[in-house]
Amino acid sequence: MHRYRLLLFLISLFALRIANAQQYPVLDEYRINPGILAPSFTGISSLFQVYLTQRNEWTGIPGAPVTGAVNIEGTPYKNMGVGTNIMLNKAGIVRYFSINLNYAYHLQLAADHYLHFGISPGLYQNSIDLSNLITVDANDPMVNASGKATETYVNCGASLMYSFKTLNICVGFPYLFNNKSLYQETQYSNYLTMGTNFQAYVNYLLMFGKDWGMQFDVLYRNMQGAPWLIDAGLMIKYRESFWLGLLYRRGNTIVANAGFSIANSFILGYNYEFSGSAMMGKSGGTHEITLGYTLQGKKQKKANPLKLKDY
Repeated sequence: MHRYRLLLFLISLFALRIANAQQYPVLDEYRINPGILAPSFTGISSLFQVYLTQRNEWTGIPGAPVTGAVNIEGTPYKNMGVGTNIMLNKAGIVRYFSINLNYAYHLQLAADHYLHFGISPGLYQNSIDLSNLITVDANDPMVNASGKATETYVNCGASLMYSFKTLNICVGFPYLFNNKSLYQETQYSNYLTMGTNFQAYVNYLLMFGKDWGMQFDVLYRNMQGAPWLIDAGLMIKYRESFWLGLLYRRGNTIVANAGFSIANSFILGYNYEFSGSAMMGKSGGTHEITLGYTLQGKKQKKANPLKLKDY
């Protein structure tokens, strides 16, 4: 009875937050490491893992966004996962830094049916460097003695996921609360303010025989102050050792990705992102490289894959 009361409370929490869902960086790496997307995935796929990602956007344009990220997570106890995400994003005069602690509890409802609840408290810092800018108003409160403005917030993310074999359906809020800038009366407040985000993610793996599989991914993001986005992608996988895929993102963006795993432990992934917009010829595209290490462990149980006969 206690288990179902907990389930009802979690579902109610998410239902209330959906009514209120600034954009935070999302890496294309989430298709091979969904732990960077939502805390519900923490500890679900390995006993221990480390992922390092470097993302360079629009490499042909000076001052274009650059993102570095670290994801570390593991399974210290049965049905639990803990980890951390660290991210640094710099785009021109704007800088974003975050560090999160992730916790997930994995509840088995029936054979092959699971519910995963994740929570992710974090420290966030947004800053603007105006030292090289010429401003019209010398008394602008954003331009202090150093020409820099920085704000630090504490916020929390949460997600809820249902899984059946290799099908995952996840809804989450990277930021549960609104953090308003102290400079909200200025034109720069949007760069320092953090607003609630809502996202929904679905992925599953369809197997063709024992070695080949096709992974489908759909990600929807709704962010305050920004247009909603949706990703739709697929990847062809061979024995979880090689993969090759494509993804389309609303806004006429295409992502091509490839990667491989050595001894089911060492991972190298690459994403190339390009847009059909008019500046495509000058932007140079976006490059994202991921290095990873995973420890599966002898006791780690993998979900039975979905097969054609399941349909």
